[in-house]
Amino acid sequence: MSSTATPELSIGINQANGLPGAKNNDDVVSEIRHKIDLNPADILSYLELVQYYESKDFFKESREVYNSLHDKFPTYSPLWTLQLKGELQRDEFEFVEKMLAQCLSGKLANNDLPLWSTYLDYVRRRNNLITGGQEARAVVVKAFELVLDKCAIFEPKASQFWNDYLNFLEQWKPVNKWEEQQRLDMIRTLYKRMLCVPFENIEKMWNRYTEWEQDVNSLTARKFIGELSSEYMRARSLYQEWSHITKGLKRSHPVSVSTANKNNIPQTQEGMDPSQLQVWLNWIQWEKENKMSLSQDLLNRRLTYVYKQSVQYMLFAAEMWYDYAMYISDVSERQQILYTAVLANSDSPSLTFKLAESYESDNKFDEVKKCFEDCTNALLHGYQAMSNEQDDDSILVSKQRKKLTFVFCIYMNTMKRLAGLSAARMVFGKCRKLKRILTHDIYIENAYLEFQNQNDYKTPCKVLELGLKYFQTEALYVNKYLDFLILLNRDSQIKTLFETSIEKIQDLTGLKSIYRKMISYESKFGNLQNVYSLEKRFFERFPQENMIEIFTDRYRIQDENLIKKLELTYLEDDPISSSDMVEFTGGTSLKRTRETQEKLQSNKRQKNKLGIPEEVVNVLAILPKRQYFKAPLLDPQSLINYLNDQVELPSSK
Repeated sequence: MSSTATPELSIGINQANGLPGAKNNDDVVSEIRHKIDLNPADILSYLELVQYYESKDFFKESREVYNSLHDKFPTYSPLWTLQLKGELQRDEFEFVEKMLAQCLSGKLANNDLPLWSTYLDYVRRRNNLITGGQEARAVVVKAFELVLDKCAIFEPKASQFWNDYLNFLEQWKPVNKWEEQQRLDMIRTLYKRMLCVPFENIEKMWNRYTEWEQDVNSLTARKFIGELSSEYMRARSLYQEWSHITKGLKRSHPVSVSTANKNNIPQTQEGMDPSQLQVWLNWIQWEKENKMSLSQDLLNRRLTYVYKQSVQYMLFAAEMWYDYAMYISDVSERQQILYTAVLANSDSPSLTFKLAESYESDNKFDEVKKCFEDCTNALLHGYQAMSNEQDDDSILVSKQRKKLTFVFCIYMNTMKRLAGLSAARMVFGKCRKLKRILTHDIYIENAYLEFQNQNDYKTPCKVLELGLKYFQTEALYVNKYLDFLILLNRDSQIKTLFETSIEKIQDLTGLKSIYRKMISYESKFGNLQNVYSLEKRFFERFPQENMIEIFTDRYRIQDENLIKKLELTYLEDDPISSSDMVEFTGGTSLKRTRETQEKLQSNKRQKNKLGIPEEVVNVLAILPKRQYFKAPLLDPQSLINYLNDQVELPSSK
């Protein structure tokens, strides 16, 4: 393959020929693989490596990178499409045929229209109408029908496919009257199928159809057009409704490896747009209402198509995968979807737990264990990568530690349920080796697990004392430890823990909460002199605190300060709780009320915005009127879409 057929690289310092300058091959590959190692779900880094290998004509290596991507993201169709296009450019037809069989059939069959259109391109290239004649045409028509049945009939953005199919049939040059009649019947059948489903440009296709019927036979045109008009009107109305429901939906994919960027490749959870998730959920809900009055079988196929599209563009949205899996009633198929979801989201707690539940229902205990092992390994790998790049106290690293600990807690509890206390203790043994990587929650969780299963305080207290070695300066851990001892009514241990901890804790807010907990404990279960003594020590340490607030805290009932809520309401941060609000408003959601207020404020801000800049008005004023142009010279929407999806502007930094 010539160098002109490969795109310019986006890595390193590029020379005029687009190849890296100062770096040799090993440096470039190592740099990219390091980025992949830091984030195994970073599809862009994989494609960057593909781009580099193809620029060097290392096609075997690029295929290996693609294989790694397909193993992790088997249902993400744009990856298959990009690879197929590259292989077709090099006329690797045998390899393309194997790939098509792999990605378009079986359990993980993709139903993406661009991917199936690539299959169609392959079929048309392999079946030349000039040399193959009627037999080749029949094969291509069969391919068109297959694509139509698999995805085009369900896709609202399928106007290009319909147009290509019509053009193919219209360009057919019949050799006799029988072939001519066959061609006309096929075109009319295609129009009938097309104009009964909602899709973009349906109005243009209707006008094209009516003109075609008039050209074929003006005497029968009114009859055929009349039979189809009501179905067309309904489909047009449904497309307008769908457009309103899905307004703002982004469905872009790279047209080549060189155009892959953050605008057209799904980003991991931190870079995901939640508003896009909501639009997909709105679309699915709209489909479930079955406004097209489809049969149950066809409705299920249509919904499955939309779900497969949704998890493709919302690749790292756990809720989208979960919603898709729960829609599927077949147990094995649901399990396969969850397995695919976890492949792409190996560090997702929710998807891991749901897949583990699925395996547990089938008594596949080894698979349950593997689910948790894979998830904890992925999270641990992510933590190690983050800690090498950032401080251990950074928000991202802290969040990763919390997530890893949380999964280990559920893993430990699940093993107790499945295999008994010894299996849970083995998981806790692994956690002890991780020491300060995990948060204190694992010790608290294990203490309660031990207590619930043995009804004995000695082992739980040993666990909590062990945790105290690592978290003695954390106020939250001491607070939870106190809660456990209060539950067991271990008075001497409570006071010992309090006295040994207050001088070690530097977090003043946490220290206040510990003092308050002890004052409340002595007020309920101790004596008044101890309460006064603790209050005196508290105010010596925190003289600025409000005395009456500390007093009212002593009289909490079920962790609620009713004196402040009912009498000293001016001291209450939120005088009416959200539960009270629901009661007072007859069940109206407080969240919905806040959303309404935010929407009103947003509308006010929109009204206050300045109008069109004067420079833009001046340019528009000197442009010729549109009446002077009989045909559009440029489709502005297509240009905007291309710039938004395929071009990544450099940052201003």
